Amino acid sequence: MKVFSNLRAARDTVYNKVWHTPKGKLSAKVRGVCDGLPHKQRLMVVSVMLCTFVLIAFFVFGHACYKIGLGHSRRIVEVEHIQPLEINNPDVKPITPAAYDDAGMESED
Repeated sequence: MKVFSNLRAARDTVYNKVWHTPKGKLSAKVRGVCDGLPHKQRLMVVSVMLCTFVLIAFFVFGHACYKIGLGHSRRIVEVEHIQPLEINNPDVKPITPAAYDDAGMESED
């Protein structure tokens, strides 16, 4: 059990060094930069980012519609039906429905 606790501690240490600590430093730096901006400039940055996102979303949607119109999205889809398995083992006997009740439990008779 001590080995597992040592591995867990090592994993947590690596996680903190690789992900948690740099992420915390980066978010603190971004928060500091954003707190230093005046209200109107902060509003302008958010507006520009929102407009950029909306334009990219429209571009992606328009490009998909364009490709659909050209017929690039058509593919022949072949449906394959599942075939029953053939069991040729003479030792296997089918289950008789009388041995089970409605709930699927075997009767004790």
